[in-house]
Amino acid sequence: MKRVLIVDDHENNIYYLRSLMEGHGWEVITARHGAEALVLARQKFPDLLISDLLMPVMDGYTLLRHWKADERLNKVPFIVYTATYTEAEDERLALSLGADAFILKPTEPDDFLLRIEDVQKRATQTPPSLPKTIIGTEAATAHLYNETLIRKLEEKMLQLEESNKILKRDQTELRMLERAIKAASQGIVITDPNRSDNPIVYVSPGFERLTGYSSNEVIGRNCRFLQGRDTSPESTAVIRKALQGANTCDIEILNYCKDGRPFWNHLNISPVLDSAGRLTHFIGVQTDVTQQRNLENQLRQSQKMRAIGTLAGGVAHDFNNLLAIIGLHVENILLQIPADSPFKKGLESILKAQDRGAGLTRQLLAFSRKQGIELKPVDIDKTIMGLIEMLSRMVGEDIELEAFYGEGSKVILGDLHQLEQLVTNLVINARDAIQMSGRITIKTSLVDGGNSHPVESERTKPNNFVKLSVIDTGIGMDAETVSRIFEPFFTTKESGKGTGLGLSTVDGLVRQFNGRVEVKSELGKGSTFDIFLPISLEMYAKPTIRNSEGKKIVTGQTVLVVEDQQELRSILARTLRDAGYMVIEAQNGETALETYTNYGSPIHMVITDIVMPKMGGREFSERLLEINPDVIVLFLSGYTEDALLRYGISGSKNHRFIDKPFTVSTLLAKVRELLQ
Repeated sequence: MKRVLIVDDHENNIYYLRSLMEGHGWEVITARHGAEALVLARQKFPDLLISDLLMPVMDGYTLLRHWKADERLNKVPFIVYTATYTEAEDERLALSLGADAFILKPTEPDDFLLRIEDVQKRATQTPPSLPKTIIGTEAATAHLYNETLIRKLEEKMLQLEESNKILKRDQTELRMLERAIKAASQGIVITDPNRSDNPIVYVSPGFERLTGYSSNEVIGRNCRFLQGRDTSPESTAVIRKALQGANTCDIEILNYCKDGRPFWNHLNISPVLDSAGRLTHFIGVQTDVTQQRNLENQLRQSQKMRAIGTLAGGVAHDFNNLLAIIGLHVENILLQIPADSPFKKGLESILKAQDRGAGLTRQLLAFSRKQGIELKPVDIDKTIMGLIEMLSRMVGEDIELEAFYGEGSKVILGDLHQLEQLVTNLVINARDAIQMSGRITIKTSLVDGGNSHPVESERTKPNNFVKLSVIDTGIGMDAETVSRIFEPFFTTKESGKGTGLGLSTVDGLVRQFNGRVEVKSELGKGSTFDIFLPISLEMYAKPTIRNSEGKKIVTGQTVLVVEDQQELRSILARTLRDAGYMVIEAQNGETALETYTNYGSPIHMVITDIVMPKMGGREFSERLLEINPDVIVLFLSGYTEDALLRYGISGSKNHRFIDKPFTVSTLLAKVRELLQ
């Protein structure tokens, strides 16, 4: 078997040549440099030598000179195989020193074998190559050799300088990348899927800030420790499937910080592959989107509340029409029956129920923002007394509800039904703070509001604030919770058990009543809500007085009633006729305009609804003004006076508004006022 000596200091080159030559029947021996090659060649005489040029200890050129100077070895063909010395001068020097072939790396295997075959043929036909005489002398050869080495050294130095520049640039980029990763608010996690349980091998400072875990606490652990009680199993299944398939994954998942605080994590996972396409790592980028999710939830809640408000406003408007019909009919009956009629008490109960219904619709309209608040004198003590039985049933048998009323009249300017809502919300909040059994205490008193924080007054002059306190023996709150309880949609209750609107509604109502609210609470010691409301200058609430006198007012004036609801239109017309007015009826603005234009006698006043089919109250009133600029118009609406502005109706001295439901006396008083 023929033997080849391969001389190269790179293991990869030796491996390649060994595989190639052994595959074609050669015995292969190897050396790392020229000095080692000379020793091996004298021990195991080769049939062929393949040598690199750039090597430690003894380079290829020096080996070639010694090889050709040896009387025995110079008969063995010498092939130069190089990737460093590639210039024509390099080849010229090698051939002049006696090389039998000069081959550049890399060369295709077939071409390489053909060159070897050619060298072997020439070696059998002609004596082996010896140093050429054209070099002249040994000194000339050494000079050419030195020039080649110097040139290669210069090239290497240039390459080294360029490599240093690239290295510095890479180092600068790495430092910049490191600073960027440290500054990034997102958390970056790298895991190793080739190790058991895909452990974390790197986390960024952003991860530490986001989760509260240090790098030392998480390296070597699987990321699942970030999951918790409310983490969606569906989300974790999506992540697991992506990891198993080495796929990307983009998902929002509920994770937990070290202190147990949940946060919504927008997680983006990408596989990292090497040059051969093998999976080496996964990189995950974490972004805290909790605030964004909260804002989205608030927007959805706001949209839902707006839709409910629109529905509530429509229901309240229609309900007010029905209440107006009921009230006007009942009042007309009361005007016609004797004072001692056995039906009078029942009819008055119907009117009280109508008042209660009107209060409910006012709450609906306030909720839907279709009614502004109308401040009237309200007695706080009487309001609470009227609620206490209902509140006791609401809090349950395990909770004791007690009320204490301080001395003095506590009349404020407010809205009765909204004050009831305020008290109810505070009691519900107190009830929810008590886990098993406990006590809720309601207190009222007069205090001096002269200071920035009202305190109980010991002076003899009248106090100017009513203090309403709701005290519970519940679990209490920490300072951070207290600072946020009046934020809309903020709640400490479980998901689905609170809207976060109860206390924000309380705060809003207190502000509308020109008051303020203060909260004192400690964990485990319950809470106290103190409401301070300015007293009314009218120390006693003036009750609504219905006119039950059946005196007919003879006027002879003509009123045009425009209302699309036939029942309401009929009772309005009847009420006005009973009061002595001439009444013309129309079911919409279009018919009314035609009637007003063609009526042969003067029409002294128009009473019209705002929302009607074909032609509404706004357009109708504008058309009337074109015909008669001094026309007197009384607008009716299930909404409140701000509806005039919403529907584009500008106020004038001859335009007035009355909201449904109204009493007979209120209607007739308004009509008389306008006609006078």
